[in-house]
Amino acid sequence: MTIADLVCLLLVAPLLIATTVFVVEAGLGAMPRRTHPSPAAGFDPRSAVVLVPAHDEERGIAAVLHAMRAGAPEGMAILVVADNCTDDTAAVARATGVRVIERHDPVNRGKGFALDHGRAALAADPPACVIVVDADTVPAPGALASVAARAIAAGVPVQGSYTIALTDTDASTARFSAAAFYVKNAVRQLGAARLGAPALLTGSGMAFPWDIFSALPLATGHVAEDLMLGVRATLDGRPPLFDPAAVVLGSASNDRGTAVQRRRWESGFFQVAGDHAGTLIGRGITRGRPAMIWLGMHLLTPPLVPLLALDIVAILLLAGVALVMGSGLVALCLLGGLTGAAMLLVVVALIAHGQGAMLQGWRDVPRYVLWKLGLSLAAVFRRERRWIRTDRE
Repeated sequence: MTIADLVCLLLVAPLLIATTVFVVEAGLGAMPRRTHPSPAAGFDPRSAVVLVPAHDEERGIAAVLHAMRAGAPEGMAILVVADNCTDDTAAVARATGVRVIERHDPVNRGKGFALDHGRAALAADPPACVIVVDADTVPAPGALASVAARAIAAGVPVQGSYTIALTDTDASTARFSAAAFYVKNAVRQLGAARLGAPALLTGSGMAFPWDIFSALPLATGHVAEDLMLGVRATLDGRPPLFDPAAVVLGSASNDRGTAVQRRRWESGFFQVAGDHAGTLIGRGITRGRPAMIWLGMHLLTPPLVPLLALDIVAILLLAGVALVMGSGLVALCLLGGLTGAAMLLVVVALIAHGQGAMLQGWRDVPRYVLWKLGLSLAAVFRRERRWIRTDRE
């Protein structure tokens, strides 16, 4: 191997590592899921409370709460925090029979502040476990009991499999976004869990033992407070677990809502990665904890479309170097093989998980890729630092 070959390898080393992380997680996550006995056996539903932060959800919250109550075990309480609402969210929620509290603070806005308000209301008689569920998502039957029972038994946060439900009328942007969302939240989470790595907290369907929840820094206004809280729990020695059987379904938003939501998530992801990835890797090395190192590398792995776009650009540059100088073939072959494997595993994983319908409409892929790249660039260079409600149909 020549010096030029080594230089090429060093230049693309970050992409080689990031793509390897993706391939390992997607490959392990694509494997058939094993069935386990329900952890909810012997679980007392009265020991857990479902905390639902809601902002201007008048149109959909009644259906969500009815579905949530139908799928929750009898005795499990639901507390809705109607946060800075300008509509009848509180009244509609109360009509379903759940407990509702209201919060009005136009300065301190965002999900974290709503959760903090709910926590204060629960503190007088705290439950053993708090399950956070967004007001536009519906847990599948048994999901709430599953994550709560696991959280209480393990003494750590537990994240359910939070994905997006699609209909035949959803636009291609929403469809492909849902596919990428599924790969990130279900497939890669499952793969990381099989490695023994901590789960990422993804916002809805996450359960916390009270001793952890009571100490969380909730009132921060962070645009990705869920992800940040999971990383903090890992650094504090309480790494979250992933529960693939606890499915929580969100609804697809319109194109504008999808763009706002994804930009906010990616802005928060990049912020958390910049703040904590190095610390995770450093502590993992000094303390001999490979799982912590893996989480740090996961945070340094870009989202699917930007990662593949960077890989393809690097492959084209390496191919040019190989043609002109006859060097860089090792780096070219390694990165080309990993990129091909990543693309193949996305398709294989979605089909293996019964989500092949998300792959329909391939003619719209170039449009989606350009849309997503523009959004990711905006998240990098003009990070969203405010919480903004997602518009939905």
